[in-house]
Amino acid sequence: MFLHELNTNDKRLAEKRAYIVSLGSVEQHGPYGPTGTDYLVQVEMINRVEKQLPDVIFLPVTPFGPCWQQLGFNGSVSLRESTLNAMITDIVDSIKDNANMILFVSWHGGNKPVIDQFLSEKASDYADIHMDQITFGDDGTDEVAEKLLDGPTDDHAGNTEVALMLAVDPRITKQPQPNDEKNPISDFEWDRKVIEVRPEGVIDAHPKWVATPEIGEKLLTIYSDNLVRKIKGELKN
Repeated sequence: MFLHELNTNDKRLAEKRAYIVSLGSVEQHGPYGPTGTDYLVQVEMINRVEKQLPDVIFLPVTPFGPCWQQLGFNGSVSLRESTLNAMITDIVDSIKDNANMILFVSWHGGNKPVIDQFLSEKASDYADIHMDQITFGDDGTDEVAEKLLDGPTDDHAGNTEVALMLAVDPRITKQPQPNDEKNPISDFEWDRKVIEVRPEGVIDAHPKWVATPEIGEKLLTIYSDNLVRKIKGELKN
């Protein structure tokens, strides 16, 4: 169930429940994906996950996160890490009285170290609530995705994310062609701005464009089902 769809008098909000806090981002995604790729992909996957976990309360996906590496490209909106940390703290403080579990999830990599920092520094302040960060992907999903793509998954705005967005919303996603220029890169360090090294905004080691809506739909299923398994595992512990 989604928190924003419940009435404040709903008895389920007075019960101890597991809550999912979803964090996204709005940032450049190269010449093919919209700036809202991280947010829109996560919204779609969370919608799929929510249908399989009716007793869990899902917060709406927060659209913004730290993405300073993407600044310099039009449309990128970055939060300071301290801002996200404060926002996470405020969210947890708001739901703590009715939560026995709070799980954080983010498709956007820039949110993950901030979540880790919050859990490391502040989780002990909420001793009666189980907190953890879980991910859509892992080594297992990477292996399956690489077979679908016949090559490596991307780090940013490449075949993986373009395929996902072609499945989520083809109206706002451009279909790359196999003969479109592609400059593979496999050693980008995320301690610098992308535009300084990759002016086209794509971080992907795959040698060619292979993204399709069909691949994207399979990836959506793989990642969302993987998250369902992880949440169910947390609920059993």
